[in-house]
Amino acid sequence: MTNRKWLLSLLLLTSLACPVGQLSAVELDSAVVPLLKRSFFEGREYFVLRSGRAKMVVQADKADLGPAFTYLLFDAENSKQTKLKERALNFADGQGLVNSALEVVLGGHAFTALGHQTETRWTTVDGIPAVEAVWWAGGLRVTERIFALVGENAFVRRVQLESVNLAGAENVTLRFSLPPGQHLSKDGIVAWVTTVASAEPASAKEATEKQPEKFVSKWNPMLVLTTRGAQPHRANEKDGVLEVGPLALSPGQSASVDTILHVRDGAKRDVIALPDDLAQDDQHVDGAIAKTRNRWTGASSVTTSDVLLRDIFDHARFGLAGMVADNGTMDAGMFEYGDQWVRDTSNTLLGMVHAGQFELARAGFEHVLKDLVRDDGAPMTAGAFDDPDQEEFDQMGELIHALKAYRDWSGDDSLIRQYRTKLRAMVERPLNPTFRDSSAMLHNRREYWERTLDDGYELVYQTYLVRGLRDAADLAVPLDASDRAAPWRAEADRTLTAMLSHPTLALVENGRLIKRRGPDGRRIKEVPGWGKPDVPGQSEKIHLSDPDTGTALPIALGIVDPRSPLARKTLDELESLWNARWFGGGYDRYHSSGQGDQPGPWPFASCFVMRAQHDAGRLDGSRRTLEWLATVQGGRTGAWFEEIPLIRSTTPGVLPWISGEVSLFVVRHVLGVRFEGDRMVLKPALYPNSPPVKADLRFRKARLRLEVGGSGPVQFAELDGHRIEPDRDGAIRVPADFAGGVVVIRTAASK
Repeated sequence: MTNRKWLLSLLLLTSLACPVGQLSAVELDSAVVPLLKRSFFEGREYFVLRSGRAKMVVQADKADLGPAFTYLLFDAENSKQTKLKERALNFADGQGLVNSALEVVLGGHAFTALGHQTETRWTTVDGIPAVEAVWWAGGLRVTERIFALVGENAFVRRVQLESVNLAGAENVTLRFSLPPGQHLSKDGIVAWVTTVASAEPASAKEATEKQPEKFVSKWNPMLVLTTRGAQPHRANEKDGVLEVGPLALSPGQSASVDTILHVRDGAKRDVIALPDDLAQDDQHVDGAIAKTRNRWTGASSVTTSDVLLRDIFDHARFGLAGMVADNGTMDAGMFEYGDQWVRDTSNTLLGMVHAGQFELARAGFEHVLKDLVRDDGAPMTAGAFDDPDQEEFDQMGELIHALKAYRDWSGDDSLIRQYRTKLRAMVERPLNPTFRDSSAMLHNRREYWERTLDDGYELVYQTYLVRGLRDAADLAVPLDASDRAAPWRAEADRTLTAMLSHPTLALVENGRLIKRRGPDGRRIKEVPGWGKPDVPGQSEKIHLSDPDTGTALPIALGIVDPRSPLARKTLDELESLWNARWFGGGYDRYHSSGQGDQPGPWPFASCFVMRAQHDAGRLDGSRRTLEWLATVQGGRTGAWFEEIPLIRSTTPGVLPWISGEVSLFVVRHVLGVRFEGDRMVLKPALYPNSPPVKADLRFRKARLRLEVGGSGPVQFAELDGHRIEPDRDGAIRVPADFAGGVVVIRTAASK
């Protein structure tokens, strides 16, 4: 595109936020529509909401490429649909998401949100997470808040108008639009009808080779707009517009309007008509709001004047609830993959457990166990099952580890019992001599980051084999495998011993953990080049294997003592990945010379390091990483990108796994709540000079109300008024019969 054409495009689009005609009828410049389809764009962030089967991804833009506050609608049960924005139910050719923007009509002219003058954030409405946008329409301050109603397939859009800078009385009209196409209206209700099933695969080949047909949902929804209250309103069937107003506003006055976007399944409609139950029913909506409020009140929360810790936990838990469907389906990378992995879902669900979202976590685990793991224990990778020498051997350990956390926190072991045969096969599978030789370590050609190499021993695979076997032994009773508990622990010990001290194959060198060795004991220092011509994997000659953030995982998972010299030297080496080729912070997943993707920081790899740093007592380092996660693009919305690209704007996806990592970090590592076997252990590690922290954590059928007086070593704890002394390691081991209650931790900084 020439500079002149680029300028003309921007001038055209900037005009959208100025007085214009009906916005939903605007055709965008063809050169700009591809920019709207991109997942990653400077200043673009997402908020994820879900109501029943309807997933709403709110897009907030800072660049003036059109309205700054829009949304995409997806079928939450179809992981394929979120691979591409243009598969959204409301994405219109030539218009993108313009139809989802609010217009405020003042003096006969329509205004909408302008990127550089719109502020967005998470907030709450009556205790319910809501996405908020604040912008200006002439002298009116406009505040939009969108929140999801649990189980209703409906979203409330609450608009507040404040006459902040009007000189006199004015009449204002609000205009809410639906996508172009076939519309219906009746009694002030307007609907959009589609006869196209949502998000069919790009081709029959994609459906049969990469994604089993059962994951391809067919959903023909009808989008319906209604309003609440007594404000004047009318439905424009021709244009698919609901107008509310005119609303009379004098200087200093305000007005509030609620609209409801209903997403109704119309797949079985014989006659295209408006549903009969969508008349204004304020009582039903009030009940749905109360139900939603109760759901969020029942989840876990953290209260502290440490704004960073409080907000990042909230942002992660708010977003998580929208990322997994009620049937457990999850796209591992929205706008990038459209696929499912056992590892990604397991780690996301682990975070949901620590956020107290037990029901949704259970649905996710059942989906994984039913659909993503074969009867022989093989796990799914990217929607398919790989050949044995390409299996990702971390996936067993990640699933078992997450299931144990679910059992520990919720008290529910019914899924483990129901799928015990398949789970036992999964635990035993990596012990097969096909994958594991006499060294007691796993070997194959697939490495943790999914590159194909020569046969070798991968550190992360050994780590998760150890973690998975130990956790499986703790779950031996519901697995109906009591006779296997001792052998599993013994095999875990054998693998760990080999990993750390085998005479020729140990994954330790010069006192630090290393990524990989070949079958002959040779350390794999370089990897083959790969990727597009402009990435390091092709443009540079040498592609180093180490350092690799996977070496932080044995420390973060407690497989390696975080205070040991081995952990210290490993973390020292990982520091070279911070700001490796950029200036804004964050860790690359491995040495940037080996990148076949973009060089740049990876948020979930940075989480691995942050967790290890924290347990190692390197609180300055973990705080720096946490601050980066909170401020990097996507951090303030709780919808982090897989990576932050450096040399060109690629399309990294939004990964639910990262939100799970953040939730896990706050509860397990900062608040220090974890389990040894079946027993809860508390060892908080607040940041230096931290204010007190209170956590209301869902625990089985009750609550753990934890109060930590401040930073520093634990002095003692009070459990419902009874004093408990810390053990030699400084941890409080809660009585085995603990069923909930108030635990107050007194630290050196407690007052």
